[in-house]
Formats: sequence, structure tokens, C-alpha cells
Amino acid sequence: MRKFRYLCLCLLILWIALYKNEENLVDACMIPYANQTLSEDLIIKENTLSSFIYPISARASVTSHLVAFVIDVKICDSGSSYSACNCRWLQNMDAVCKGQRYNATCWVDNSEMHFSLLIKRTHSDVMWELLRQNYTPLVLKHSKLQVTYPPMITGLHVNGQKVNGTHLVGENQEVIFSCFFINGNPPVTIRMVDDGGHTLSSTGNREGPLTLSRDIRCNEVWPTIRCEAPGSELNKSVAIVVKCLPRFLPLSSEFLDLRRVLHKGLTLLLKSYTRNISKCLMTTLFLLSPSKEVACEVSGSVPDLNLTLHFAANSTIGGGIWTLHVLSELGFSNITIGLVNSTSQFYGRWPEVSNDGNGLKTSCKNEVVIVQSAPTFLPLVS
Repeated sequence: MRKFRYLCLCLLILWIALYKNEENLVDACMIPYANQTLSEDLIIKENTLSSFIYPISARASVTSHLVAFVIDVKICDSGSSYSACNCRWLQNMDAVCKGQRYNATCWVDNSEMHFSLLIKRTHSDVMWELLRQNYTPLVLKHSKLQVTYPPMITGLHVNGQKVNGTHLVGENQEVIFSCFFINGNPPVTIRMVDDGGHTLSSTGNREGPLTLSRDIRCNEVWPTIRCEAPGSELNKSVAIVVKCLPRFLPLSSEFLDLRRVLHKGLTLLLKSYTRNISKCLMTTLFLLSPSKEVACEVSGSVPDLNLTLHFAANSTIGGGIWTLHVLSELGFSNITIGLVNSTSQFYGRWPEVSNDGNGLKTSCKNEVVIVQSAPTFLPLVS
């Protein structure tokens, strides 16, 4: 009986010594290999719960002669190692396992020790160390981890300002786009592309920013710049809007039917930095008559707007060549439009225009074709 108590006391002292020895093993990731060390290379996706196994029965020669020992599972995280989980053996007793981290567990069956861990991108190694009294730690197994994760676009700036959706700039202003990102593992190509998907700038660096410089003018196509990466959950883009007079897209129809326009109205596709259109006026080119104000409303989102004209039942707007003047805070934008009677012999072709010394005259009544005389003319949709 006395010998049994003495043995228990010795085992208790040994247990405490092993526990203290283990607590002190938090240091840099040093992996001392030995002849008994098993090794493996693993590719694991970030944020997955992964399982690892050490074959106790197959390596019994290492531990069979020991009265008490600990197998400690350590993680290399950002260049430093720490104990994640361990199992302790005392002679003639079952193993007792304990997790040292909230995201790690371990257990033992008859032949294997199991370890489960939620993988982070900063993890690089898993080590199984044998701790014994009066011996240096022995690495039983080493798992080299390659943790894969997707890239992330973290921000898009224009001239140092964080943007989302649209961004207003002045004409002829130099615009600097900056895309901030964290590349994935393995790294991919981060790109800045235009509306058509053409690459404007790219990099394979680990971190951003990726930059691009452009000069934006009123009479050019206003760009939409997108920063993207394969596999990224969220890409970012910005549509550049230039502060200049509203302008219109190309015409969708060469001729407009007078009766249809007066009955259903007329919609023009407008490119503008603002929805604030305060007035719409129409003047005729061939008659010296005062301008006629017409009702107009704006719909859509900047910069792609619809300007719809509505005509009263008693409107005096008739066939002819008209100029529409649209007033914004920067002044008037205008377009010359034509209205033509669809039953006329001139519908679908250009009417003849003559000059008899008293001004330009058309050779038909109630018909006008569309005249586009300047690059600022606006497109029409009937």
C-alpha cells in the first residue's frame, strides 16, 4: 500500500512538471526534425474546420517505455507558436485531452490521436510534440499548411476620396483612381477595367493600391471604372460624371411623326450630371415667332436621364424645324429637331430647302426632317 502511494505521488509530481514545461513552450516557430518525425504538406481553404491525425499505435515504439507523457499539438500563427490542444497519458490510465484554444479540440481513440482546428490564413504549421520528463521536446509529426483564400477589394478612391456609385468631376480635370485590395493565396491579377471590360491597369502585388490616371472631357464618353479580382466576393466601381452642359446620345430615329409626338409626347436620352432642368423652350427656325415653353420632366438616374416633353391639346407646335432649348444651372443646351406628317409624300426623305433672299423655306408644309448641326445636339426617342 505504501509503495502504491509513493508511486502516485511520483506520478503527480511528474504531471505537474510536464504541465509547467508545456506552459513555457510559446515561442517562435522552430521545428526541430528528428528521425521519428512524420511530415506532410496540406492545402486547406481558409475558415474550414480541418481534422488532423497522429497514429499512436503505429508509433508505439516512441512512447511504450514511458510511464507518463504528453503529446502537445502546437500551431504556428503569424510566425509564433502556441499550444492549441494536448493529451496526457499516465501508466494504466486513459488519456485525458484538453483544448487550449476556443477553436481547437483533440481526443484519443484506441489507435489515433485526433486534432480539429478552424483554419485561419495566418496559420502555417501544425506540430505534434512529445513532452517527457528530463527530455527535450520531440516533434512526432509536422504538417506544413498552405492556406488558400480569395482576394478582397477593400476600397476605391477618386483623387483621394472614397467613392461609391457616381462621382462628379470638373471638365479637363485630371482624375486619379486608386483601388485598394488584399490579394489572395495563391495571388491573382487585380485589374482596373472600363465599361467594355478592357484592362486599363493591373498588378499581382500582395497589397494595393493599384492606380490609374485619366483626363476627363465633356465631349468624351464618361467612363465607368471597375476594380475587380477573380474570386473576390465584392468588386467596386465608380461612374464618372462631368460637370458640363447636358448632352444627348445618338438619334434612334431619323424622322419623327408630328401627330404621334403631340399625342404621346417626346422622350430624349440625356447625359447630365444633374436632374435639375428648370425650363424647356422651343423655337422655330423658319418663322420669326416667340419661343414656346413646353412642359418637360426628367426621369432616370444621373448620368443617364430621360427628358420627356408633353404638349397641350391646343398646342401651337406644328410641322417644321424646331430648336429645343433646355435650361440647367450652367446655361442652355439645345438641339434642332424635325416634325413631319407621316401621310406626306415627303415622309422618310429630306424636303427641299430654298433661299429666295427672304430666308430659308421648305418646299412642303407641316413636314420637317431632323437636322443635326452641332455636336451638342441631343438624341430623340419617339
